[in-house]
Amino acid sequence: MEISNDNLPERLLKLREVRAVTSLGTSTIYRRMAAGTFPRPLVLSDACVRWKASSIALWIESLPIANDNARAMAAA
Repeated sequence: MEISNDNLPERLLKLREVRAVTSLGTSTIYRRMAAGTFPRPLVLSDACVRWKASSIALWIESLPIANDNARAMAAA
């Protein structure tokens, strides 16, 4: 049996990996999940949750791009 990337299961991310990828803190991630604005994790057991890498990637892609005015205000 030949193994390729197409046959591999999706990568599952730990909370620390999600924090690193998104630059968000734990409280912010859970607050956004409660508000329905951040992907929810898969529950693998009572003490183990993981996020689908594709869900996090789609969330990042959905973020608006800052315009020049927003960048100027952030720099001030």
